[in-house]
Amino acid sequence: MIPISSTVYSIKPIQSPRELDASFPVMNQLRTDLTLAAYRELVAAMRPQGYELYALYADDTIVSLAGIEVRVNLYLEKHVYIYDLVTCADHRSNGYGEMLLHFVHEYARDRGATYVALESGLARTEAHRFYLDKMGYTITSYSFRKRL
Repeated sequence: MIPISSTVYSIKPIQSPRELDASFPVMNQLRTDLTLAAYRELVAAMRPQGYELYALYADDTIVSLAGIEVRVNLYLEKHVYIYDLVTCADHRSNGYGEMLLHFVHEYARDRGATYVALESGLARTEAHRFYLDKMGYTITSYSFRKRL
């Protein structure tokens, strides 16, 4: 007998303040320095620039998030940039990150994007393996920054 999951999966944009607040515990696992107030403020400031936040729900529970934006520049042309991609620690290794990333790829294709790009912290070696080995990404550059 093959077990059949009755879990219902859906990917929806985070739009309302209530949805944003409900997504915070998952986002906070990636952006650990954020407070709820800062999260609200930063997302509100990013939205006019084109930032969109999508949640993957397993039944009615947010298990994974992707914060994305369509961008254009000289080296990637039209592309979707992933600012945030996180799966709740309690739900990792269930394929949720892969499902959400496939959604982002399709989202990018639908908008005529040439690439999907992201940055990943140096210490996130499991995430790097996921991007490289499972999802077919390549490492093309280093990212530098200087705090002012």
